Amino acid sequence: MMREPDHFSIFELRVGRRGKIWNWSVCTEEGAVVMNGVEDTRPAASYQANRALFLLLSSAPYRSVRGRGVPKRRHAGPI
Repeated sequence: MMREPDHFSIFELRVGRRGKIWNWSVCTEEGAVVMNGVEDTRPAASYQANRALFLLLSSAPYRSVRGRGVPKRRHAGPI
């Protein structure tokens, strides 16, 4: 049996310019960097930050938790 977390993690996206490049990062609530990168443009940095957050959330352990007592749907056959 998998233990459920007491609370959900909160993440923050940061996009900032340093010289001619744009830095992006995904950080925890405490400020620890989980993922980061560098892009040439602000839209590209924003996109990559959002993409990294999506990948992080889609691989989270609570993603696969289903309600107890809810059966999986089964396909009845060809339509």
